[in-house]
Amino acid sequence: MLPSRAAALLDALPGRGAALLARAPGRVNLIGEHTDYNGLPVLPIAIDRDVLVAARRRDDDHVDLSNTGAAFPPRQYAVAAAIPPSPAGDWANYAKAAAEALVADLGRRGLGALPGGAFRVDGRVPLAAGLSSSSALLVACGLAHLSLAGVALPPAELAELFARAERYVGTLSGGMDQATALLARADHALRIDFFPLRARPVTIPASAVFVVAQSLERAEKSGAARGHYNQRVTECGLACAVLAQRLGVAAARLGDLPGPERVLDDLDRLLPEDARREMLPALTGLAPRELDRRFFAPGTVLAAPGRFELRRRVRHVLGEAARVAAAEEALGTGDLETFGALMDASHRSCATDYGVSTPALDRLVAVARGGGALGARLTGAGFGGAIVALVEQAHVDRLVRTLDREFYAAGSAPPEARLVVQPATAASVERVDP
Repeated sequence: MLPSRAAALLDALPGRGAALLARAPGRVNLIGEHTDYNGLPVLPIAIDRDVLVAARRRDDDHVDLSNTGAAFPPRQYAVAAAIPPSPAGDWANYAKAAAEALVADLGRRGLGALPGGAFRVDGRVPLAAGLSSSSALLVACGLAHLSLAGVALPPAELAELFARAERYVGTLSGGMDQATALLARADHALRIDFFPLRARPVTIPASAVFVVAQSLERAEKSGAARGHYNQRVTECGLACAVLAQRLGVAAARLGDLPGPERVLDDLDRLLPEDARREMLPALTGLAPRELDRRFFAPGTVLAAPGRFELRRRVRHVLGEAARVAAAEEALGTGDLETFGALMDASHRSCATDYGVSTPALDRLVAVARGGGALGARLTGAGFGGAIVALVEQAHVDRLVRTLDREFYAAGSAPPEARLVVQPATAASVERVDP
């Protein structure tokens, strides 16, 4: 018998005949923030909060998209090689992103057309909290589309495809969220490297518990945070171009640079603190037209398009990559105190060098540490959203009580404001016969 949540979704799904259920989990990044798009590693877990999509094939190319949430109105569109986007921030753009990318990919592979369908969505990942609710929606809709087409693709290939697809919404995102959703293992973290995508599971000690606490500041990468997020992506790309010029190497991303430790040690000499846009040709050795092509594509929204932080951004990214490696080793040996200290260091770097924390996130981290957490840091892109705290099993209740007493005023926070999360398994699809 299907769980009541799935049965209710199917009951409300238009049409008759065979249907399917696709699910994709949200994620919490334990450490490794803003490293994925730089070609450097991350260490997330999938969580036991997910997006569930019920779908039934149509005989044409139209999609009827609906949602159990009242804040998400129904949408209709046709599957095509170029699907006109809804207004910026609209929830349907994530479903459209998956469909448009799959049309191109199936065509390239000679696997036929992508059919239309009726899709009904039920999301249980907290929204705009830095827990990847949007990528979970994209992955679940994409898997449903593929299953309706009768096509199966390797999860790692899908992760790379869906990471590129999400740029449809206007955010220059990396690939962590999609890879976590598609490759995660229960009771494990996932060490993910990029370009090319590689992942390996990392066992989480039984005594380790992760608590997510929301700042109650919305962090929507397709909304208000988009310009700030894109600004960091662009700053890292520009800094890499300057470093490649001065070191005499070829490097598309910071992760391509040889000897990152030596770069960090000599960063003050190699990089200016910041750069105005008119300085970029001289600093990078690139012609203005090439700079525009690589970093300033039409439609790219930046928070500060005339001035770019360079040195501090690189200091965070290269330092964060080293923290990921140390954190993986600490998990492997069960050294939770070291892991917690690395989380604390990551948060300080996110706040001071990368500039993505907020006073509310900083306060949450301090409250969590005072409540018994071994370490705590912002998780996700920042600019609001949530923190993740590491705590030993015996001290979970104390931590939650401290958060409620010292950060959340009585009765003011939604029930999911703080969650004890379990490392969950990857996305899946289940066929349901009538």
